[in-house]
Order: sequence, then structure tokens, then C-alpha cells
Amino acid sequence: MTFDTIKRWLAAIGIACMATAPALADEAYPAQPIKLVVGFPPGGPTDIIGRVIAQSLGKELNGSVIVDNRGGAGGIIGAEAVAKAKPDGYTLLVAVESSQTRGQALNPTLPYDQVKDFAYIRNLAKQRNLVVVNPQVPVNSIRELIAYAKANPGKLNSGGTFGATSHIGGSLFDALNGTELTFVNYKGGAQPISDLIAGVVQVGFFTEATIAPHIKAGKIKALAVAAPQRSPAFPDLPTVQEAGGKPMELSPWFGVAAPAGTPSAVIRKIAAALDKVVATPEFLAQLETLGAMPIKDSSPETYAKQVAREIDFWNNWAKTLKTPLAR
Repeated sequence: MTFDTIKRWLAAIGIACMATAPALADEAYPAQPIKLVVGFPPGGPTDIIGRVIAQSLGKELNGSVIVDNRGGAGGIIGAEAVAKAKPDGYTLLVAVESSQTRGQALNPTLPYDQVKDFAYIRNLAKQRNLVVVNPQVPVNSIRELIAYAKANPGKLNSGGTFGATSHIGGSLFDALNGTELTFVNYKGGAQPISDLIAGVVQVGFFTEATIAPHIKAGKIKALAVAAPQRSPAFPDLPTVQEAGGKPMELSPWFGVAAPAGTPSAVIRKIAAALDKVVATPEFLAQLETLGAMPIKDSSPETYAKQVAREIDFWNNWAKTLKTPLAR
């Protein structure tokens, strides 16, 4: 066998190995536990959704998916950790708007690129937000809240997490209705809700799942649903528009993303598993208890395009604000 023949033989083997590598990676994955990073502390809506995703995804992949809470900066700390992680499919992110589409608008020094540093896999669900107040606030409707806030500019505190819908909700409400709420920032978790109950803050824009028990117990007063339709869990609760305010939608979504450069075969396998997750009765039942709705049509391609569109929207929106939102 000549030297040239050996070289051609080795080259052929190399090409064959390269051709089968994605398939082998797909078949072997997952060969170890997967870490699903949640950019918020335990107890909040993203953590709750993250644990539902982890349990269902692990079942579909026949593997173990472990939630890793990296709370802080409206999800940015967790997103940064994933952006810098090894792109092997074993570190995933519960992707949310505050870190993936509003991050640059709210934080000019964002430590990652919202598009280039991630592989977006699938959008899974979205929640409803309710407008609520402490029972001691002398209002019983959105129309009355607007009037009271205008008569007392800056005196009503709105609590939430910077960059999350609990924060954006107050900002949008002010912009749409000519009010002036004072935002109080929390790291995350259930503390802003506890402070709403205690009266430290008076107004909140929180997801239905996190506050439904407190509403039913009379600890928090619900005024409206920040969505185009009413909630099945609170059918008598009007939408913001029905209750006297400008049309308003706060429907935070939850998807799954990976570090950029994650093998396409692995991305496809995770996406296929998530397609099955969204269709399972168990997942749908869990979403219902969380006041969330499934997103039935999503793929790596459509999700990436959605993220890009929303980044443009929020960047342009931030430029129109009289008071910058960035820290």
C-alpha cells in the first residue's frame, strides 16, 4: 500500500466519522444530568414553570433535568451563566423576556448578546398577569386606581423585579394611563408579594398563579386581568380595558434556550422532546394550575425570529421613555 493510498483511506474514514458524528451525538444524548438554569430565586413564577419544564423534559428524554436557580438582575445573571457555558446541551436556560428580549433595552451594559450568544430551542407557555392592590388602598376598579394615582402622584409604590413583567407592568400602566407609580425593586421570589400583603407596596402586576391563593384569601384585592381576555380562574374579573384603563397585555412567556454553538442534532432532539411535552395532558394540567397557556406552534427557527422582533420592539420602546429604565 502506497503512502498516497493510506492518506486517501484515512481521509475517507475521517469524512465518514464526521458524517455520523451528529447522529451519534443525537443518539447518546443525554448521557449525564442536564442543568436547567432559572434566572430567579425559588418560589417565583419562573421557578415554578422551570420545575414543570424540568420534570416533563426529563421524562421525554429519559434522563435527569435538574433546576439550578441563579437569581438576580431580572434573569440576567442566569442568562449570562448559560451564555458562557460549554455548548454541549447539558446547560439549558429557562428563557424569559426580561433577559432575552428586554435585557439590552433595560441594561446598556448587558454582559451578553441576546441573539448571538444563544441557540433558541422552543417557546413553551405564557402566563396571565393581574393588576392587584393592597386591600387598604381605597379603590375597587382600574378607573378608580387611575384617578387615585393621578391625585396622589408618586405616593403609590409598585413592587417587582427589575426587568420582569412585575416591573414593566407599572411602567406601561403609567405610560398608557398618565399615572405615576413609584417602583420598588426586589431580587425576585415571593418577597414583593409578601410586602404587598403587608402594605409596604400598594400596587402589583403579578402572575395569576403566584397571587391567586392570596386573592381568594382576601389578602390581596384583584382589579383586572392585564390581557385581552378574562381568566378562566377568575371569570368575573374584567380586563384592564373593560375596567376603565387603556388596553394592556402582560403575558410573560417561558421558553428553553442553550448556549450558541450547541450541536444542531442535540438542539433538534430537545426541540422534539419539548414538542411532546407541550402536548401531554400532564403538562397542560400543570400549566392550568399556574394560570398559564401552552404555545403550540414554536420551533428553533420561529422562536429565534420572535426573539429578534421583540428585541427591536423593546429597544425602540425604551428610547421613547421620558425616564430611562436602566440602573
